[in-house]
Order: sequence, then structure tokens, then C-alpha cells
Amino acid sequence: AQQRCVRALPRRCNMSEAYRNRSGNAVLVKDDVGKAKPTIYNLPPEGFAYGRSEPADMEGAREVTMHWAAHVPRPKQGPDCQDFRKLNRTAAKSGVRNARDLVEFRRSTDIKLVPPGPAGCLPKVIPSDVIPSFSYGQKSRPSTPIAHVVGNQYATEHEEALDVQYQMLEESRKRNEKTIIKLTRASRDRIHDARTRMHEMRNPQEPKEPFKLTKFKKVSSKLKLPGLRGSASAPSLQRLPDEPMEVSRLGSSAQELDLGEDMDYH
Repeated sequence: AQQRCVRALPRRCNMSEAYRNRSGNAVLVKDDVGKAKPTIYNLPPEGFAYGRSEPADMEGAREVTMHWAAHVPRPKQGPDCQDFRKLNRTAAKSGVRNARDLVEFRRSTDIKLVPPGPAGCLPKVIPSDVIPSFSYGQKSRPSTPIAHVVGNQYATEHEEALDVQYQMLEESRKRNEKTIIKLTRASRDRIHDARTRMHEMRNPQEPKEPFKLTKFKKVSSKLKLPGLRGSASAPSLQRLPDEPMEVSRLGSSAQELDLGEDMDYH
């Protein structure tokens, strides 16, 4: 019998998940990782809405914000109202000492309220006195037309205006066939230099005299050698037909014609 109990014990401890869920015991119900533990109560289906259903409010946010309730002033006291200040003063002079006597005194005595007259000059007439719907203040900016913004109306109008401008530009170009080219700074400088050179070629000027100091302007060259033409700075190494022998004697080497060392300028 003990062996049977020992063998039957693990069978009692092993419970299936279906049995745990049907047991209705919150401790035995198995839950999944990351999910809420299943309930043990009989609840309505998933689409059921809990709570009490309230009727919709007839006055919503749109009615509150878009409709302005104008102030209704309290009606002014007319000639049928009593002047309580004068009544109280008269009652005090008549010997009324408590509230009951004052009530009886008011019933028997009737003193009407006299509206006070203007203390100074008459009040000025303002626009709201003549036009009740007149509003004061600075006019605010009109509301943004959201329908035009969402409907892309402004972009369509802009595109149409651009098309008209391009058509007008094309027509003006057809009328004026002359094309205007915008020059750069470099091209303008080249054109200016070319025009200046052309003007100098067509209108030549006299060559300018090279710069010399005043004391050297009247000094003439003193060195004269056979075979040289005028100045010693430009020697002529070619033979002349009139003096063949003298030029040949001088030689054509550069050492013999070194004017800076061997010649005497005095």
C-alpha cells in the first residue's frame, strides 16, 4: 500500500495546463512571459465597453469658441423703485427702532426714487449708443484660408502668372531680334586695348624724345673710328668699299675691338 501511495503521488502533482486554466484558482493559472495573467472570472467579450454611457453634450468646443455670448446688463432702476435711503432716514426720524416696525413703515410709506440729473455737461454720444452692434478696437488679421492652402490654389496661380510672363518675354524677344551680350571685365579690357591699338595705328604720333639730363643733351659723341658709323655703341664689323685695307688691319676679333679698356675717350 505504501508503494502504491508513493507511485500515485507524482500523478497527483502533475497537472496539465488545461486543468490549471479550468480550475479557477488564481495561483494555479499559468501565465505567458510578457503577457498578463489570464483572468479566472467570466468576463464579457473583447468588444464590450465598460462604464456608463453619457449622452453627448449639445454645447461642444466649437459652440463655445465660435459663438460669443454678449453681456446683458442689469435693468436700471426706474421711477417705480423706492428710495431706500430716504425711507430709512424717514423711519429713523419717525421713531422706528426694530425690523418689524420698519417693514410696516415701508408698507405705509412710499417714497419713489428720483433719478439724478446730469451734474455737469451732457455726456458725449459714442458710436455704440447709435449703433448697438458697433465694435471698438483695431481690426485683426483675417483667418487663413486653409482650403486654398490644402488645395494648392496659390501654387497654381503662381504657375499661371509665370507662364504669362514667359510668353510676354518670348514675344518681346521675337520683336527685338538684336541680342544683347553681357560682357565680362576681361572681355571689356581686351576690346578696349584693341581699340586703343587701332587708334594708334590710324593716327600715328611723333616718337617721344628719350629722357636725358639737361647737362648731357648738348654733348655730342667724340669717338670716331674708321669702320664705325657715327656712335661707338653700335660698331660695324663689315668692310666698307672705300676703306678695305684699314678695316682689315683692325681685325675682327672681339679683343681688338674692346672699346671699354683700350680706347682713349679723351
